[in-house]
Amino acid sequence: MSEELKCCICNNETSIGIVLLNQYICRSCEKELIYTPMNQLKYEAYKRKIRDIWKQSVQIV
Repeated sequence: MSEELKCCICNNETSIGIVLLNQYICRSCEKELIYTPMNQLKYEAYKRKIRDIWKQSVQIV
């Protein structure tokens, strides 16, 4: 059985997703990131979250 991880975007715990710069993103959020049109407000929220993940990874190094 796969270990469930907590998504850094939606906080749901799942076992299917990706790890981006040591942060877990569930499959549902991954799909939303890919398919949300750039002109939607939701896209900006995802973009900010990815930027925050990147900033955290830079501070760790």
